[in-house]
Amino acid sequence: MSKNNSSSIFGIILILALLGLNAYQWMTSSKLKSDLSAQKSEFLSLEKINTELDFNYQTKLEELEGLRGDNEELNARIDAQKTELAAQKKKISGLIWTQKELGKAKQEMERLDQLANQYIIEATRLKQENEVLSGKNAKLTSENTNLTQEVEVNKKRISNLDSVKTILVSQTEELSESNTMLIGKVDIAEAIKINSIDVKGYDVRDDGSVKEKGRAKKVDMLRACLTMETNIVTPAGEKEFYVTYTNPIGEVLYIEDSGSGSLTEKLNGKMVKYTTSGTTDYQNKGRTTCLDFTPNFQLMSGIYKVHVYNHGFEVGKGEFKLK
Repeated sequence: MSKNNSSSIFGIILILALLGLNAYQWMTSSKLKSDLSAQKSEFLSLEKINTELDFNYQTKLEELEGLRGDNEELNARIDAQKTELAAQKKKISGLIWTQKELGKAKQEMERLDQLANQYIIEATRLKQENEVLSGKNAKLTSENTNLTQEVEVNKKRISNLDSVKTILVSQTEELSESNTMLIGKVDIAEAIKINSIDVKGYDVRDDGSVKEKGRAKKVDMLRACLTMETNIVTPAGEKEFYVTYTNPIGEVLYIEDSGSGSLTEKLNGKMVKYTTSGTTDYQNKGRTTCLDFTPNFQLMSGIYKVHVYNHGFEVGKGEFKLK
């Protein structure tokens, strides 16, 4: 075989080897992208059901708290019921995050809801019984008073008037409490939930164009893209969302001159700092909107937490990593 023929065969073999290596690298990259997509989808499913769990749990706790009164037995029973509900919520959280058993978690959430409704009915009945007993005691005290017939008649008339007044006051208070609870539920219902949060870092160039970067020292801007759920309860129009970034050492990214501020969470009354905010035209349909934040300092490497608020409630949370 001539030297030229040997060189040609060796070249062909080398080309085939390189083609095979490229094909292997392409298949490996495709598999990694597929795995990452599956992991992200799983995390979003877990986050969605966990948000539903938190919402339902807080709502039931508020209803139980609304039944408190001066009776120690009733208040003690409510405390015991809250402890049992907390244990059930912890069990469900374990199914969601530790075992990732979404089917079992949903079954246990239904059981939690049934249990909470049972507790609310029981507490309501106890409260009503206590009010009836209090009324009977007041009447017995009035009847046992040793007064003349005229005074007794007058006292009964006064007692009847007082009873009517007490009933009216009680009904007014119950209506006021019901209205307060309804207003709270309407507020929660009008909050627009977030299905997914995608945060990426970008390098901002002199011409205003941006390029995605994963290393902290290369990032000039953070962009959070929020995918919203459909909500037919809230009125259509401009809606404002607030985004809070917390760095790997627990500090909120906060620049007051760049739009950072604070808000009050309606569920617990606590003040919460937010990093940036923005509005979007919401027409009661799911859509995606993006909010940009440009820090005036060097970001650190690590895992960042992100929380999103709307209408005074936390409607989504997640995390992202900068190398």
